[in-house]
Amino acid sequence: MVKYVAVQISFNEIQKIVDHIEENFDREITADEIEHLSQYSYRNFQRIFFKIFKETISGFQKRLRLEKSYKKLIYTADKISDIAWEVGYFNIQSFSKAFKKQYHISPAEARSQKQEIFKEFLDSDAIDLQYEIKYKDAVSVYCLFIKAKDYNNQEIDDLWTTIEQENGDSFPAYGIIRDQPLITNRSHCRYGAAILNTAPGASGFQQTEIFGGKYIRFTHYGSFENILETYRAFYRFWLTKPELLLDNSDVIEEHMQSEKGEMMTHIYFPLHL
Repeated sequence: MVKYVAVQISFNEIQKIVDHIEENFDREITADEIEHLSQYSYRNFQRIFFKIFKETISGFQKRLRLEKSYKKLIYTADKISDIAWEVGYFNIQSFSKAFKKQYHISPAEARSQKQEIFKEFLDSDAIDLQYEIKYKDAVSVYCLFIKAKDYNNQEIDDLWTTIEQENGDSFPAYGIIRDQPLITNRSHCRYGAAILNTAPGASGFQQTEIFGGKYIRFTHYGSFENILETYRAFYRFWLTKPELLLDNSDVIEEHMQSEKGEMMTHIYFPLHL
């Protein structure tokens, strides 16, 4: 029975509904679906969603469609008409109109100007990059998500500190990079911290699967303070490889300890097949 009362729901408690919206971003999500999943009235859930995300459910969906299309435009060589259809637009005209309203350039311009999108991010000294192409089987994990403005290291560190206090150190552990901050409004960026097992009584975790596909893997060594330099090195490399097509799904960071006890992070970008 749907509860018609005022409620407070944390970010992690509504993550399963957010996941449902993301999985079905290319169609309208009905009020009945939201009420069935959340067990709260649509009006209450909409109010709480807006408080957390600072946007309506329909606005969130529209933004996801356009952000996913933007990723496909710059990561893949798919036809623009195919991308429009895949993200839920029935014709290229309505897609182009919505895209231009959001980003002030046309889809074709976005694709042709992808070098410019990364230019400011990449303006730094190059570092050497070693990479591998790897197939990763799906892994079941327990995950906590936060909104981390521009993937702020302090917010992410605080999340991991909280997890480690309740569950102890856990290797491997995984960071889930859900959004591309060069496309997504930086205040909307979402980060997931995932571990293989939780301590008895640990709350707030969502069980999910990560990986399950082909990835390009590169490695960051040491602390996270300068991890952006490793990402810059990857994007600099990727922009010189037009044949290397990426998928628009999550980027996964796999946190490991070397045999010497040093921190290293394998970073997996999904490949477009």
